[in-house]
Amino acid sequence: MRRTLRVPSHELSHTEQGLTLLYEGRAIPFVPLALALRLHSGAELQRNSVWSVLVIDADGLAAVGVDRLLDTETIVLRPLPPYAPAESIVAGASLDADGNPRLVIDPEQLVAEARRGRFSEPAARAERRSILVIDDSLTTRMLEQSILESAGYTVDTASSGEEGLMRARQQRYALFLVDVEMPGMDGFTFIEQTRLDPSLQGIPSILVTSRDTPEDRQRGRDVGSRGYIVKSAFDQGALIEQIRGLIGS
Repeated sequence: MRRTLRVPSHELSHTEQGLTLLYEGRAIPFVPLALALRLHSGAELQRNSVWSVLVIDADGLAAVGVDRLLDTETIVLRPLPPYAPAESIVAGASLDADGNPRLVIDPEQLVAEARRGRFSEPAARAERRSILVIDDSLTTRMLEQSILESAGYTVDTASSGEEGLMRARQQRYALFLVDVEMPGMDGFTFIEQTRLDPSLQGIPSILVTSRDTPEDRQRGRDVGSRGYIVKSAFDQGALIEQIRGLIGS
């Protein structure tokens, strides 16, 4: 990181390569971090000014727009689980003082992709299909949420089968992505319960689990799961393709 600065929004320019801002007499690429992470559209940038972090790599500079600046600290970078890859700009994760995972951005990848203008605005949130992710692992929930939101879906999460069933009855979802092994109500039971509920029985479910026995796969089919993903052989592209086949983009 070279420095931070507050930029009046009228100094941002739209070009064929994307947004740029003028710094020390030259135009450098600008990308909102939330847009780079596919969290919301660039339409939310319409404000008087934005905070920018100037990031440098071997080939040049890029400006990254952020909501606010909190602090600097030394962290231990941990690799992401192999079954849950994320965007190329995500280098890994660190744990905060409470043990909660936080995604860590690779500055060189961010600068390179910003310079190539590869960030595009996702579809408006109101037009997205909603998916409920149910898993007792916070890390898995966050990673699956990142993958699905990057593909253009709106995502809610639940940490148990019971919480998932409560959320499913409060809001309409297009699909359930469910872990099998959870305390209390497991994924098989969750799907059984949705199949017994007239208001939920038409919503497809996909199981994502570490269990890979023929008996588990058969039970998944028996309870009505429309897909069975084994975490040790997780493929992000295959998951998104399967979801699109069930509910569309």
